[in-house]
Amino acid sequence: MEKFSEFARIAEIEFSNIVLSSHNLGHKLRIYLIDKSFIDFYFTTKTKKLRFAIHWERFHLDKKIYRLDNTPDKKWQKIKSFPLHFHNGYYNKVIKPPFKIANINNLKNTFRQFLKFVEKNI
Repeated sequence: MEKFSEFARIAEIEFSNIVLSSHNLGHKLRIYLIDKSFIDFYFTTKTKKLRFAIHWERFHLDKKIYRLDNTPDKKWQKIKSFPLHFHNGYYNKVIKPPFKIANINNLKNTFRQFLKFVEKNI
């Protein structure tokens, strides 16, 4: 099974009110949204720990970005949820995720929570 196919299906079916389409770029899944913004989703299984990033790119619309990732960047180690952190509008404005993530290892649930955040804020 293709790495991103289940995630593309979640986006296109469960969030069809905001998602126009998705495109597998090989190393990441790009999701095109109704407001001309897009989400890039990446994850790797090549490391011992699951690493992922879900990035909502809005810079061309309102100069903002939103990204949830679990890269253990020492800059953000003071965040309660470290290594999990959320870039809230700007790269340097980092907080714990503004939505509940029950199990960080359940990537489909985390993906859905991020898309719900986008749905509320688009």
